[in-house]
Amino acid sequence: MLNLTRLPDWDRRLARVVSSFKDAPGVWGESDCLLTTAAGIEAVTGQDIMAPWRGRYKSEAGAARLMRKEGCLNVEDVLGKFFGLPPVGRLLARRGDVGVIERDGDLCAGFMCDRGFLVRTHTGRAFLPQTDIKAAFKVG
Repeated sequence: MLNLTRLPDWDRRLARVVSSFKDAPGVWGESDCLLTTAAGIEAVTGQDIMAPWRGRYKSEAGAARLMRKEGCLNVEDVLGKFFGLPPVGRLLARRGDVGVIERDGDLCAGFMCDRGFLVRTHTGRAFLPQTDIKAAFKVG
């Protein structure tokens, strides 16, 4: 479990990261939902939690294999491994906190920002209402 601390200027750093994301679809191993979520976490804490995973997969199947190898079945398990279980109530998530949503039977990781819950999927980025969050985890 990670012990992360929010940086003094985390809110401005997070806003810059959100602004840097374009509507381009996620790319496995480069800008998928977990790596997008990790960018939000890094903005808030200065820590790249996904560094050990970078470069180890290039496809959905590769990501699934790596998750299983790390003892996780899905992105919710990955975040649970990093931040501890149980998750917090979804309505307790604040800007910079992370979580997962379920859409069309798939779980997708993202983070809270000033525009809502940001996720990047195979169709692009989206800002969803906080009530769509299935599980949330505190960052810092």
